[in-house]
Amino acid sequence: MNFKTKTSLSLSAAALLVLSACGSDSSSNKSIAPEDLPPVPADSTVTTDPTQTDTTTIPADTVTTPVDTTTTPADTAIESGSKIVMPDEATDIVPAITIPKEEGKGLLIDDFEDGDNMSLQGEYYWYDYNDNNGGDDGDGASEIKSPVGADGFPVARKSDNGTNYAWAVYYALDKGEYKYDPYVGWGITLDTEVDYTKYGGLTYWYKGGAHIVRVETSDVTNYDVHMMNMKASRTWTKAVIRFKDLAQEGWGGVEVDFDPAHITNISFQAKGNKKVDSLLIDNVYLQDTSEVEKDKADMEIKDPVIPEVTIGNIAVTNPLQAKAMKYLNKGINITNWLEEDGTVFEGKFKFDEDDVKLMADNGIKSLRLPIDLDQYATNRDKFVADTTGTIALTYDDENLFGVLDAFDEWTAKYGMSFVIDYHEYDNGYNTKTAINAKYTKMMAEVWKHVAAHYASSDREDLFLELLNEPDMANGKVTSANWRKAAQEIIDSIRTVNKKHTLIFGDAEWYSIKLLAKGEPLNDDNVIYAIHTYEPFVFTHQSANWTDLKKVKNLMFPYDKEKWSEFSADFGVTKDLPKWYKDAIFNYNEIGNKEYILNLILPAKEWAVKNNVPVIINEFGAYNLKTDKQSVLNYMTAMREISDTLEIPLTHWGYTGGFSLFESTDGVKETKLIEGMAEAYGLDK
Repeated sequence: MNFKTKTSLSLSAAALLVLSACGSDSSSNKSIAPEDLPPVPADSTVTTDPTQTDTTTIPADTVTTPVDTTTTPADTAIESGSKIVMPDEATDIVPAITIPKEEGKGLLIDDFEDGDNMSLQGEYYWYDYNDNNGGDDGDGASEIKSPVGADGFPVARKSDNGTNYAWAVYYALDKGEYKYDPYVGWGITLDTEVDYTKYGGLTYWYKGGAHIVRVETSDVTNYDVHMMNMKASRTWTKAVIRFKDLAQEGWGGVEVDFDPAHITNISFQAKGNKKVDSLLIDNVYLQDTSEVEKDKADMEIKDPVIPEVTIGNIAVTNPLQAKAMKYLNKGINITNWLEEDGTVFEGKFKFDEDDVKLMADNGIKSLRLPIDLDQYATNRDKFVADTTGTIALTYDDENLFGVLDAFDEWTAKYGMSFVIDYHEYDNGYNTKTAINAKYTKMMAEVWKHVAAHYASSDREDLFLELLNEPDMANGKVTSANWRKAAQEIIDSIRTVNKKHTLIFGDAEWYSIKLLAKGEPLNDDNVIYAIHTYEPFVFTHQSANWTDLKKVKNLMFPYDKEKWSEFSADFGVTKDLPKWYKDAIFNYNEIGNKEYILNLILPAKEWAVKNNVPVIINEFGAYNLKTDKQSVLNYMTAMREISDTLEIPLTHWGYTGGFSLFESTDGVKETKLIEGMAEAYGLDK
């Protein structure tokens, strides 16, 4: 993008959906009083809605000009239906704070003191955009407005920070018909003739809502730009961002190294839903590399602390225990396909018999197939919304059983067990639908339909997994609500299929703690599942959909000789959440097999107490940037824990970042990663 003309900009969003099987997303609501909003001149008002501090964003994907209707002169009434009321311009404002003038070896992009909408580089104008531009993903209803000048274009406004002017945006975030989270954005195009390699960071002052600051480069072609989340601040605050701490948002799937030589834009975004807020920014400045804060020695090099482990009786006499060990150990998940890719099966196999044979030939004993079963109920939403009880579910059986029957046949042919895993990638089962009896009824009917199809199958090693990680995206559905729904699903299945073993995991991503607090379900043919990815800072380092996207170099187990006094050597940045920082600073206590074993042990103790089997059907370490030997060490530790506690394992990842297999031609997985057979205990 290169904007040298006076035009208002409107951008639309790229479709994206990134869900991790072990991922989560949280946000918090709080009301913002009018007096806490960015500076408002006397005798003027700003309307507010509850706001959130979540700053994840949806990128823009296309540019259309000129279609902007987002700005309104400060002294003009807001059009009917708008949620935004901008303050009137004032001639005198008492400074709440006096921010210092930027003087140094760096480059001042804009201090807004000329009061216009042009940067100090000349010919480059501030622009804004929103999510209501149509497209396949639906129309958002968000608004963004700034004061405008006599010519109708956005301009800076008077400020209360001791300078004359600052840039101001006022916005209302509204999902409308948009498929993803609503957003607004604004930014400035930079002069690409400038040599930006001499700059190592960005600073600016801001006051207002939570937002994302983005430093865009021409190397990123899918709008998955390098960014940093910034918290809301109701007083003027200086943002200091080192380029080395920036990370891509992670939804684009392609990692690109940040190169300051190719900087094109500095931009900002706010996202959420049903939020009305505003933001002022001032003194946007690129730091010379000599001005960028240096890494500091902030950690100790400690001796490893290995916790004590006390293992009592592990015997489970229930015949299901032997069945689980026989059929569900040394398993693997098919990943990066079906609804995880955002599509349903329509006759085309991304993975097929060749893949199943490859797994079996390398000693894999079990295949778990994540599939969002209710996506094949063609009138799902109408059924859930029906209050008359007259609508029956209909199904796309051709595709539903086209894919399921194929893997049923292939796994049987190559001696692997088969787990049908109801995996709601769209997070359809959530806190709202969990209390909707019709939604539970829908899930129960879908499972009844699938279970009836396989009722005549003689396979002892066919398993039906009720629902992977209920409320997968947020983990907020209660165990009580999920267990009630699970029992209804079980009862529905048993009306048509009493033969096949079911698999149940508790809420909060198959929580060990919740399982250990509960009681077995009312069915004697259920195997209980847990998921574990601990220590999470190791298994998810560099995973670009998490807050750990910049974390790196963590080894397993902890090695004092390879540790550092500089947390920056492990990718720790200022915006890394505290619990992750604490885990890294105390990694000498958690980076070992015994720590993991102690976390899993309560599940086994519960299983022994209730004489039922427990399995781990998701675990693994993201390996794209992690030390390969450390990944093998982790896999060895998990296999040894499995052997010690007699808990079967199913690994998360045939392909992708958690993969056990690798490609030799760049297209198709063809061999097991070197050393993995020994680490996972695969006997051919």
